Amino acid sequence: MNLGRGVWFDRMYDVNSFKRDMLVVIAGMDDPMGTELTAELQEYYAEEITVGRVYPQLDEMAEKGLIKKMDKNGRGNKYRLTRRGVRDLQGHREWENQYLAPIDELST
Repeated sequence: MNLGRGVWFDRMYDVNSFKRDMLVVIAGMDDPMGTELTAELQEYYAEEITVGRVYPQLDEMAEKGLIKKMDKNGRGNKYRLTRRGVRDLQGHREWENQYLAPIDELST
């Protein structure tokens, strides 16, 4: 996606909204484990969020290179955004902001 500055960002066209929400939560936490991520998402979503839904999507995002999956003392995995994940999430946020700016004006 071109943000008008001559910089091209990878599109997050194949990352659904739930995965984007997962990336946002991972970005805001300190290398969360899957269970911690699931609990945070459950605070936001009205529907039940199960580890059976979260873990396969974490694996897909790790395979895509958006997050890094790291062993946490042999007792589970923790997750962190990769440079690509940060770049793609920032690019998506900038794209959203160009359309959401009028909302700020309407709320004043």
